Amino acid sequence: MNSENPVGGAVGAGLDSRVDDAKRIQRLGAKIRALRKERGLTLKVLAQLSGLSHPFLSQVERGLARPSMSSLHQISEALGTNASWLLAGSENTREATVVRASDTSMVPASELGDMDGVRRVVAPEASPFQVVEFSGAPDSFREYWVHDGFETIYVISGVVDVDLDGEIFRLEPSDSISYDTRQPHRLRAATEETVKLLMIEASPGFTNVRLR
Repeated sequence: MNSENPVGGAVGAGLDSRVDDAKRIQRLGAKIRALRKERGLTLKVLAQLSGLSHPFLSQVERGLARPSMSSLHQISEALGTNASWLLAGSENTREATVVRASDTSMVPASELGDMDGVRRVVAPEASPFQVVEFSGAPDSFREYWVHDGFETIYVISGVVDVDLDGEIFRLEPSDSISYDTRQPHRLRAATEETVKLLMIEASPGFTNVRLR
């Protein structure tokens, strides 16, 4: 008689996964509660600062609800920290996600609006950051972009001008710039050489507002 039970094994693995997930949510909630108390805030005040409901935050702290990345950013901002720090102690640090080049593809940057070039998202969906490989840039400034979040641009090749609300910074290979994306920002290629960038963004929601 075959003693192996692939169905039972799958069920067991699924149960273990759910248990681990529940533990991570509980650790996250405990960390939020501890930091809130350290800041001297009540749940009611945290609700006002974050724009989230008191009952929802209570469930999060007790490990009964999983906050979305958007909600987590709102909570972390209200507590004066960032989502990455909150997640650091609640996620399983033994886990790692490898994204192979064959798993992703370059797509037109125009999908985001009036942009030239192509882009590839190189971080897993669960990452608290959006990491994008960007190739190509317009040879002249287009409209400004404004959205909540924080962004770092690292130049791999080419020369690029970054305009932050009228102040222009020229970046060459291995240069980087970091800024609050609530500032109007845009970029252009400064030479004929193809621009290749790595863009790292922490954002509670990529909602673009165009400015003329």
